[in-house]
This record gives sequence, structure tokens and C-alpha cells, in this order.
Amino acid sequence: MATESAARASLWIASGTLLSRVLGLARSMVLVAAIGATGVAANAFSTASQVTNVVYTLVATGVLTSVLVPQLTRARLRKDGGADYVNRLITLALCGSLAVCALVAALLPALMGVLGANWRDPGQLALATGFAFWLLPQIVFFTLYTVLGEVLNSRSHFGPYAWTPVLNNVVSIAGLAVFIWLLGADSDGQRIAAEWPAGGTALLAGTTTLGVAMQALALFLFLRRAGVSYRPDFRFRGTGLGATAKLGGWTFLGVLVSQVVALALNQAMNRAAGNEAGIAAWQLASLVTVLPHSIIVMSLVASRFTRMSVAAERGDTGAIRADLSLVSRLTVVAITLIAAVIAVLAGPITRILMANSSVEQLYPVMAVLLCHVTGAVAFSVLFVLNRGFYAYSDTRSPFIIQAAIAVCSLAAIAASFAVPSEAATAFITLATNLLFWVQLAVTFFVLRRRLGGVGGRAIGRAWWQSAVAAAVAMVPGVWALASFGGILLESWALSGVGAAVLTCVVVAALMTVVYAGGLLLVRNAEVKQAWGLVAARLGRR
Repeated sequence: MATESAARASLWIASGTLLSRVLGLARSMVLVAAIGATGVAANAFSTASQVTNVVYTLVATGVLTSVLVPQLTRARLRKDGGADYVNRLITLALCGSLAVCALVAALLPALMGVLGANWRDPGQLALATGFAFWLLPQIVFFTLYTVLGEVLNSRSHFGPYAWTPVLNNVVSIAGLAVFIWLLGADSDGQRIAAEWPAGGTALLAGTTTLGVAMQALALFLFLRRAGVSYRPDFRFRGTGLGATAKLGGWTFLGVLVSQVVALALNQAMNRAAGNEAGIAAWQLASLVTVLPHSIIVMSLVASRFTRMSVAAERGDTGAIRADLSLVSRLTVVAITLIAAVIAVLAGPITRILMANSSVEQLYPVMAVLLCHVTGAVAFSVLFVLNRGFYAYSDTRSPFIIQAAIAVCSLAAIAASFAVPSEAATAFITLATNLLFWVQLAVTFFVLRRRLGGVGGRAIGRAWWQSAVAAAVAMVPGVWALASFGGILLESWALSGVGAAVLTCVVVAALMTVVYAGGLLLVRNAEVKQAWGLVAARLGRR
């Protein structure tokens, strides 16, 4: 019964995440149509959004997500069911995020000056700063969304957290559509700062922030259903919030380290000029590789992390090891296939994302996408294994590992200044993704010592089986792509969105069949189990 409940929860989360991510991808496509994936406006907007995105990502995956679920789980064991803790936590999150927002606003002109130090268009810095001020309130709303979502998740209400981003994307797409209708499209990114239309900054960035606000505020509608009646409570002492802050201290240091890396990465990528790949191309390529991670991996982890936190509280190490091993193996099998498919179809995928751009505009973004794929599996498995530390409220160990990798990342970013500006973004992307494998290896050995094992042999077996099957599947995949014209300038596969979609469907289907067959031949346990379930279902029907 518990397994069926977890499966239903995972399916419900995956459905909401899938729709949200698909709409997010659609939003990115409309954004490219509006301002391009390269050029002055695209890199200015991406740099401005990176300020809020870095804060949100680090807060959501660090200070809040890693710490709150175990603390909320423990708070529910109190006599009041954790009501005081939740009320004071939400109030503190609002006050704290407003303070952070005010601090960032004061530092914003200087920060944008550093991020845009390498820009050559004199008006690009002013444009990016204008975008940033409109996007800044997202810090408050993203923080609120994360806290409310984790409160709901801790009470096994997983759906709202996964589904409310759909509302955000709908509002953002509508705002972009209005922007294109009123102010015109620029899919090749040729518009310089001096040609930026009046009112365009407020319309583009303002509607983006409005979508995030609605995403966060909508979660209040689901709190009462989860047994929470929120009332502002400023009495922060006596409910264990001090312990939460202490646990978040190591993660806060991780935030500082990551901000330094993000600042250096942004500045290095902003060397891009004209139609060279820069921060906007990097963000666009990131959306493609993070899509399967968000749909598959985060859905699996979200429905099991609360259970892992409870198991840690009870001292049931065996249950945690079993969950980590299972989710890691499923992650390896799924993400390896998707990474191989993206690598083969990087050209047609880029055409779909940049529907109205010329073929020449595709190649810089295509190269960045290929570099992103190299670390997809390591990134996803690392996300899973870190939950083993967070279940025990251990934020110190991940920080130490992260800090060491951050030093390597900074070295790689510094080395990128030795390569031409047109290759800098691809160079940084490749280096930072390869470092995910190093971070994964270190994390695995540290966690294995902590738990007495995490099913390393089973994970390793799933990895080499998946790698072999993916390599075999790529052969017919490349052949099929070549039959559609490959990625040459005159390629039919790159001639339009329809051709690109058809190419992706045919090649991906072929590779999936070959991949699954290869896993069955090497007797992969995960695919055999899935095939058995499907066969049994078909037999009953």
C-alpha cells in the first residue's frame, strides 16, 4: 500500500512538473522569438535574471529544502502538530527575504557593473540594470514559494508545489506574447540597446515577476487543506528556529561560495559579442538538460525525502540506503538515455528552441548544449546522494565538497580567458559539467563511509549497463539523423520547426528501442522489472 501511494505521489508530481517544464520550455522559445538567444538584449536580460535565479536556486536547494523537510517533519511530532513552527517560519521567511531583497537592491548597480564589465555596447549595462530592478521582487516570492511548498510536502501534499509553476509560465508567456504584439520580435538578437523600445523593460521583466508572484501566492489556498491556518507570528524564539538557522549556516557558506562562482561565470560568459554564445545561450541550453532532471529525478526524490527524514530520525539506516540506491539506479538508467538522445539531436533541438532564427545562429547554442550534456547523469545522481546527508540534517559535508569543487570551477573559469570569446561559454560549460563527475565521486565515498554503504555495486552495474546501451543506441541515432541531413547548413532537419520535431521523434524513438533492447540483453534489473510490470498489465488486459 505504501509503495502504491508513493508511486501515485510520484506520478502526480511528475505530471505537474512535466506540464510546468514543457510550458517553461515554451516560454523560453517565445522569449527567444522576442529578444533572441544571443545579442545585447538577450544577454542583458539573462544577466539580470541570473541575479534572482542564483539566490532562488541556492536557497531552494540549500538553506531551505535541505534543512526544512527534516525540521518540519520533527515539528509535526509536537503537541500542536507544528502549527507554531510553521507560522513563525513563514513569517521569518517573508521578513528575511524582504531584507535580502533590500540589500541586493542597494548593491545592484555595483553588482551589475561587475557582471557587465566586458560588455561593448554602452547602453547594455543600463538596460540590464533596469531589467534587474523589475526582477528583484522574485527573491521574496521564490522564497515564499519554497517555504510554503516544503510545508505542504512535509504533510504529504505534493501536488500544489509541482503544479503552481504552471500558472507562472502561463502568465509569463502571455506577457511575452503582448511584448511581441506591441513592440515587435527580434529572434536573431540584432536590436542594440539604443533601439530598445520604451516600456519594453517593464513589460518584459514586470510580467515575468508577476508570474512568480502568482505561483507563490497560490500556495496559500492549499495550506488550510493541509491543516495549516497561517497567522503572522513574530515570536521567533522557543520553536526550534534557532536549530534551523544553525543547520543552515553551512549551507549559507555554500551560498556565498556559489555566488562567487556564479559571478565569475557570468562575467566570463559576458565576453561574448554580437552573435557569439553568452549567458543567454548558456541558460537556454541549461533548460534542455534540466528538464528530464526536474521531471524524473526531483519527482522521485520529493516523494521519498520525507520518508528518508523519518527513517533518519528513527535510526533506520537500512531504509535510507535502500531508497538512495533505488533512486540512484533509476536515475542513471533514465538520464543516460536522455543525455544520449540530446547529444545526437542537439541540432534539431536547438532549431525547435530558436524557431525563427537563421541556421547560422543555431551553431553557438548547439555547441553549448552538447557541453551541458556531458554532466547530466553526474548532476542528477549527485542531487540524489546529497539527500542522504540532508536527511540527517548534515549540511557541513556537502558544503566542504562543494567548496573544493568551487575552487576548481574558478580555475576553469579563469582559464577560459585564454580562449577566444566565441568559445568561452562552451569551454566553461564543458569544464563545470565534467567537474560534476569529480564531485559525485567524492560525495559517494564520503556518504558510503557515513551510512556504511549506499549500494555502490548495484549503482555501478546500472551505470556501465546504461553507458554501453547508450553507446550502441547512438550509432543508429547518428545514422538516422544523417538521413535527415545532419546538422549542415542546408540540412532538412534544421530547415524548420516541423522538420526538426519529426526528426527528433523518429531518432529518439529509434534510440529508445535500441537502448531498452540493449539493457534487456545485459539483464539490467531496472528495465527487467519495468518490462515485467508492463507485461503483467498487458496480460491482465
